[in-house]
Amino acid sequence: MPLVCVKTRTQGGAGPADDRYVSTRPLAAIVPTYLRKQDELDVLLRCLVSLKSTAPQAMVLVVDDHSPNRDLVATLEAIADELGVTVVCKDENTGFAKTVNVGLEIALAHGWDAVLVNADIEFHEAGWLERMLARTDTHGRPAAVVGARLLYPQGLIQHAGIYFSLLRRDFFHRFQYGPADLPEAQHPTRCPVTGALQLIRWETLDAVGLYDEGFDMACEDVDYCLRVFEAGLECIYEPTACAIHLESFFRGGEKRTEQMTQWGMRSLARLMRKYATTDLSRFTPEPL
Repeated sequence: MPLVCVKTRTQGGAGPADDRYVSTRPLAAIVPTYLRKQDELDVLLRCLVSLKSTAPQAMVLVVDDHSPNRDLVATLEAIADELGVTVVCKDENTGFAKTVNVGLEIALAHGWDAVLVNADIEFHEAGWLERMLARTDTHGRPAAVVGARLLYPQGLIQHAGIYFSLLRRDFFHRFQYGPADLPEAQHPTRCPVTGALQLIRWETLDAVGLYDEGFDMACEDVDYCLRVFEAGLECIYEPTACAIHLESFFRGGEKRTEQMTQWGMRSLARLMRKYATTDLSRFTPEPL
């Protein structure tokens, strides 16, 4: 599903620079966090510093999902002003959807665009937010939801949009483990995109609503994108917006608790039930 009718400047000057969509609306960057160990706070701080330095126009809201290590949360709160961020602490651990909805609800109420940023994202170049905001869809409209090209620390692709497998009846990352400069991953594409780094415009929040809180910890981002498409809007993968995703697999592994395992299985089952009769073939890669 390659993008057509693109009206924004592409990386390397390959496309026209006219008719570029520019948003002047305030924007909130929502960073959900769950701190257990010092290295998780270290990764979060790297995320926040790189976020503020590459996108200084964003208002940054860190939402703590009732982290078990309250000393680390206290440290974060103590340096929040120095970092230029606001910290909100929840009273209980309820998972990703309910956590990001704290920020999305504020953005919806105040007329802000929002960008979800995982706590293990690190930005290495400026301009990523401007390129996401400038992204139009296949009809020339500002894209309702925009995703980015995410790379593992050693340079391989972690995410380049999401596709649906007819064989597995599940969603997977496009071009995962391919090289960062893989030509096929350099094209804007109409497809679901991950919530690890996801721009949601205010109009989208107003039309589609918040994340479905019936999902505990998995699949809620795919579900949101499918709801966007059902509303007649589009999610677009924007490859020129790029960041590093420091996933736990590349940090020595992260032991999943029994609750996390149950949440993941329950969320996947919910997604499969919710779209059991939906034709998802348009999200399947086209044959060569």
